[in-house]
Amino acid sequence: MVYALNVFNLLPERENEYRDYSVKAGKIIYGLGGRVVASGWKPIRKMHGDTERRYLIVVEFPSESVFQTFIDEADKQNIHHLRENACTDYIWTLYEPWDIREWLKAA
Repeated sequence: MVYALNVFNLLPERENEYRDYSVKAGKIIYGLGGRVVASGWKPIRKMHGDTERRYLIVVEFPSESVFQTFIDEADKQNIHHLRENACTDYIWTLYEPWDIREWLKAA
């Protein structure tokens, strides 16, 4: 299992492009066994050193290879431009799971 963190701003005049991307990407993600585990918007508080970003999405994929399959399929379907044209300040990072409880016990 891996997690993709997406943090970004939407361009107001391009929101429909991102909606279109989200629907198309979602079909690929869910078809591969992935799922959105969290999403948020309208930050309540700007934290230390943060660049203001308005949206976040965390997607869980069964493995890094499934994530790569998503990337490849999105390329094949030519949908990345919808996200790229609709967003600014995009951060997209892939993480492996971290069992913080086990980590704390090990200290």
